[in-house]
Amino acid sequence: MIPEQVAYLTDESRRRTRDSLLIFTGALLLFTVGLNPEFIGFQARFGLFAQEIFRFGPSYFPTTYRSPYPDYPGTSIFLVYLVSKLVGQVTPFSAILPTAVTSALILVFTYRIGAIRSRRWGFAAVLLALFTAEFFNESRSIALDQYTSLATVLSFYLVYSATFYGRDKRLVLLPVVWFLSFAFRGHIGLVIPAAVVCSYYLWLAKYKRFILAGMVAAVVLALGFACLLLAAKLQGGESLVQSVLSAQMTGRMHDRGPGYAYYWLKDFTSYAPAYPLAIIVVISRFKDILGRKNDDDILLGSLACWILIVLVGMSIPSVKKARYILPIVPALSLAASYVLIDTTPKRILFEVKKICLSICSFLPLAGAVATLGILLFGKYFGLSFNAHFLFALVLMTGLVIIARILDKRLRGHHNRDMVTAAIGLSAFIIVNIGVAQPVDEILESTRPFVEKVKLLEKERPGDIVFYQIGHDTEDIKFMVNYDEPITPIFIKHSDELLKCPKNSYFITTKQSFDNLPDDLKKQIKLFINGRIGHRDSVVFTLE
Repeated sequence: MIPEQVAYLTDESRRRTRDSLLIFTGALLLFTVGLNPEFIGFQARFGLFAQEIFRFGPSYFPTTYRSPYPDYPGTSIFLVYLVSKLVGQVTPFSAILPTAVTSALILVFTYRIGAIRSRRWGFAAVLLALFTAEFFNESRSIALDQYTSLATVLSFYLVYSATFYGRDKRLVLLPVVWFLSFAFRGHIGLVIPAAVVCSYYLWLAKYKRFILAGMVAAVVLALGFACLLLAAKLQGGESLVQSVLSAQMTGRMHDRGPGYAYYWLKDFTSYAPAYPLAIIVVISRFKDILGRKNDDDILLGSLACWILIVLVGMSIPSVKKARYILPIVPALSLAASYVLIDTTPKRILFEVKKICLSICSFLPLAGAVATLGILLFGKYFGLSFNAHFLFALVLMTGLVIIARILDKRLRGHHNRDMVTAAIGLSAFIIVNIGVAQPVDEILESTRPFVEKVKLLEKERPGDIVFYQIGHDTEDIKFMVNYDEPITPIFIKHSDELLKCPKNSYFITTKQSFDNLPDDLKKQIKLFINGRIGHRDSVVFTLE
């Protein structure tokens, strides 16, 4: 290799390193700024896990009410524990930071895969990933599936870069990556990245490596399961072993759930715009991809295999959630971003790009109008919105002005498309953090209800009894905001109310309260009406 080529490659490597640091820092800021002050929705469960490990010490599996929870290994909660120790308590920030770091690394490796072809492709892929609502929202939450996503994108980067640069030594890292992913997410954490690697080698017709990768994955899977079941045996005996097998394997196959087409159809919205754009790109270049016309088409084919293997595989279990297929986001984003980087687009891609950029140009104005409308609506109906809305309106107005200025100054510039996409993404982020998240907080907040209960207990101490609530439902949202280690009582039938200790505070949903027998209601004193999450709930005692 001549000196000029060495110098060029060195400069490119430095640029990619600098870009990676910039992406990581910017993403980490986006994923941790303006977080909700309390655990809401699905976060509540993991918030309670973190509180229990913080109070009682680490364990192989997370716990609720000191009982092991078999669905997840405790590895991710241990990271939350470490961060919380540094902060001094469990907070939404300390609980979400490990996921935020993981998501930022996902964006870094997504960029680096695209940057092997061109830095522009890498940046465009990062924009599309951030534009994906499911990815952005889960990155600002506690999301175990992001660990699987990181293992998947890192595995693909290792095999793709090894092929492109001829650096096969880095492939020895694959078993390590897979085992760590298993430690965070169980067998799903290993099967998905291993399947993506196998599909990559199958696409390239490297059958020996395909078989070898499959065999290594099988060995690591067996080792992972042995460690998982041993941990279950040590923590909870044979009963926990059976619970782990049911929760992570057999139960997911036999439970009723959405149909096979769930991920293929419903997630057009959760993973838009990357999902539909990726489909358009693959269809429009289908012949070129099959013919492996150039290196771009080889990469697009590999990405299509990545997406297909995850969608097909995750459609088999009966239990389906939108977040379970987060590992396809890097592939979707890389494939979809081809719309922005293709220098000789076919007619359909050119028209699609024009439509997308027009929408991006319109988003700041639409966001400003929507935010203003929500503020006026809240004022008219006497709703109290926090300062996030006003701040979002100011930012959106400024973005509208900036977009107008840049549109005039960048006409004919080669980076105009990327800037327009970035402006649209900025509008999406402002609306998400400044408007959608505060609305969700208002609708899902449990803390005001909990604070009223705590005041009651100060005046007259008593036991907390959940009637027809829990386990693992509204009780979790209540307990994570209670901030004190208590063990509540759970009852299901109305005749059990009279058997509970005196001075008990009964918590139930408004519906269950209304369905109580009339003769029992005569003995009830109602103290609190409020909401646990989005459900109307009450607190009462028996006189």
